[in-house]
Amino acid sequence: MIRAHAKTLALIVGVLLVPLILAGCARNEDSGETRIFEIENTEEVFGKKDEDHVTVRKHYMILNPPEDLTELKELVEKYGKEHPVEGKIEAAAGKTRFFHMYFYRESADLPRDWQPDEGYLSTDRMEHHKNDLIAAVDWSDADPQKEYSSYEKSKEGKIVKRMRFVEDQLVG
Repeated sequence: MIRAHAKTLALIVGVLLVPLILAGCARNEDSGETRIFEIENTEEVFGKKDEDHVTVRKHYMILNPPEDLTELKELVEKYGKEHPVEGKIEAAAGKTRFFHMYFYRESADLPRDWQPDEGYLSTDRMEHHKNDLIAAVDWSDADPQKEYSSYEKSKEGKIVKRMRFVEDQLVG
């Protein structure tokens, strides 16, 4: 009889502890460390055959981004140097490539596992998440100087502060 109660008690404790342990492991995945990754299925490459340019847009998520806008710019700049996009996108001879790298913060509307949705009755695309855009880099083959924009935003997505750089020069 005592063995039956002990087994039942062990089973109940096991059933309660396993989900708590798993939940704790899931929370530890976010160590507070800053991390950047490309948001899957969001790369855009477009340009018509008769146009003289090709536009490339890539979208990234920054987990635990720095609050200082200069540090944010430096983080994005370092990431761009370590993960260049120019060599991955080819254009026909004579066409200029325009590059845009967009960096977003994680939020309730844009979780780290977000994916675009082209549903029949509703859609959810990257352009619907501008409130979470916190940094951008723009340049082209014709003008290789990179322009960086860093944003401090409220939880609602309103711009509180913006810093703009051309390469390392603060311009406004």
